Amino acid sequence: MNRITKQVAVTASFMLLSMFPALSRAQNTAPDTAQEQSQAMPAQREGKGDFLADLNLTDDQKAQIKQIREGARSQADAVKNDSSLSADQKEAKLKTIHRDTHEQVGKVLTPEQRKMMHEKMHERRESKQQQPSN
Repeated sequence: MNRITKQVAVTASFMLLSMFPALSRAQNTAPDTAQEQSQAMPAQREGKGDFLADLNLTDDQKAQIKQIREGARSQADAVKNDSSLSADQKEAKLKTIHRDTHEQVGKVLTPEQRKMMHEKMHERRESKQQQPSN
């Protein structure tokens, strides 16, 4: 059961990291491109993995989170492309990168925003655990 919990946490982290660029584009996009925006981000329209959308991030927070994400992405790419590492070593390093990235993003958020994000992540985890596995 503990392994499943860890996998869910890693999955939630991946989802959290993957939606940052879409979120920053979505809130900075002009109204006349709303149709393009909705086509480019079906996961956000459906509310899946949308941990930061309702946090009212400032432009400064968006910029900082974007920079954190880009750094994490380059680190993850380097790990994935490192042929000297075993699959287990890669997985461990990727988990560390995601955990560190989550902590860095948390430092950018206000206490209220952190609380809201954690609540949304917790709800998402619970809903995933209640779904029957295929």
